[in-house]
Amino acid sequence: KVASLSRWYRGFGLLGVGALTHLQQSGPPAREAQCYLLLLLGSTLFVDKSKDRVSAVVNLFVKRPDMLGEYAWGAGALAYLYRQLGIASRAEAKGVAGCLTLLQCWIYDHFTTLRPSRLEPRELEQGQAGAFRWRGTAPRSSKKRDAQMLAYYRQTIDSLTPQSVCWTPYGQRPHLTARRTLYQGLLRFAEIAEYYDPTRCLRQLGYVQSVPYPPERPLVVRRTASTLGYSLSYLLFMIRIGTTWGRIVCI
Repeated sequence: KVASLSRWYRGFGLLGVGALTHLQQSGPPAREAQCYLLLLLGSTLFVDKSKDRVSAVVNLFVKRPDMLGEYAWGAGALAYLYRQLGIASRAEAKGVAGCLTLLQCWIYDHFTTLRPSRLEPRELEQGQAGAFRWRGTAPRSSKKRDAQMLAYYRQTIDSLTPQSVCWTPYGQRPHLTARRTLYQGLLRFAEIAEYYDPTRCLRQLGYVQSVPYPPERPLVVRRTASTLGYSLSYLLFMIRIGTTWGRIVCI
């Protein structure tokens, strides 16, 4: 009942404080609230390539409204996106899943020649997501236009120079306001665990880049040409270490 659930989105937005407070104060969540959260998470943070389905794993995280505010949704979305990018790099891959809005905004932040024009701060409403900073809409798709856009982006990427990359898109010392950017370890979403190492991108955090340590190697690595054979697994104690950021828990 997607239409009947639209009032939840209009009233609260993406896992907003109002939605969490309402669910926590109303006791066991109504079935329609769970359906709304499944719809929202399955179409934003944890998107797959099925078009109209949501992984049953997501349902595990919406049954406890008292825990919704304790999950690190950003960390879970990042771990899921990292894994999907790895799968999409296989020879037989024909698409990519995950929170592509996040990936797109990351590209806009770092590559000046690939970004659309930016909205003025006065044009943004208070509390709007960062994706609203960018102006423009997608042109109507056609085979000819798609081929032209593909050729344009390939040429633009091939001609990238150090001057066309924004090395400090988040300011000079972003870690002062977001200490968790300096976390080093595993990010986890259900059975997915991906290594996060800020020492490999110190420049964008306001530091001088040094030679990073070698990354932690997974216990098992399978990167076959087929996307179905792609898998990574880490030692159990590493996953346990990587599942906690203070009081906030990776999902």
